[in-house]
Amino acid sequence: MKFIDILKITTPVALAYIPLGMAFGIFAVSYEIPWYFATLMSLIVYAGSAEFLIVAFIISFASILEVFIAIFLVNLRHFFYGISILNDFKNLKGFSKIYSIFGLTDETFALLKLVDIKDEEKQKVYPIITALGHLYWVFGVFLGSFFGQFLKFDSKGLSFILTALFIVLSIELYNKVKQKNIVLISIFISIFGLFLPDKYMLVITLLISASILILFKERIKI
Repeated sequence: MKFIDILKITTPVALAYIPLGMAFGIFAVSYEIPWYFATLMSLIVYAGSAEFLIVAFIISFASILEVFIAIFLVNLRHFFYGISILNDFKNLKGFSKIYSIFGLTDETFALLKLVDIKDEEKQKVYPIITALGHLYWVFGVFLGSFFGQFLKFDSKGLSFILTALFIVLSIELYNKVKQKNIVLISIFISIFGLFLPDKYMLVITLLISASILILFKERIKI
């Protein structure tokens, strides 16, 4: 697979990550976080919503334990959807494997599951797709944080960009695998989650989803 083809594949992610990264950068400098610190954090942490939380923790002088617990819970979903990509990662080696795991985001996961990549190309293509997503986010944060020092901008509502992107990628993934049972299970779990307390909804529904993936791994091919 040529680099230009990979670039085209990741274009939808760029259209989401760059503006949302800019929104985060603007948000960070609005609380007097230096632009270079916000950019460095996006490079090292690379956790989207968790980065917004970190800024909130910094300005509220939260303890390390509070930060750890909150970030752990926010990113707990990575464990659950990581289960369904284990087979794709098992043949990766060295840096490719380590970096692909580090840079696995919701959107990168969806792309890796959506795009048909030959087994012999995964060692090279997976880290490139991951790195491009990482680059888009860092670039967006840099733009927002650096120029946000001189601008007044209301970033409210931009976070919906990722939700919209993930919905589109989910639809495309369904068109590829054509498994109605997964959709039905997802709908059922989502409806069930509406009746749960807000603070427990995500964790409980993810636990149910992970349990189904583990118990019926051989029947559900994703």
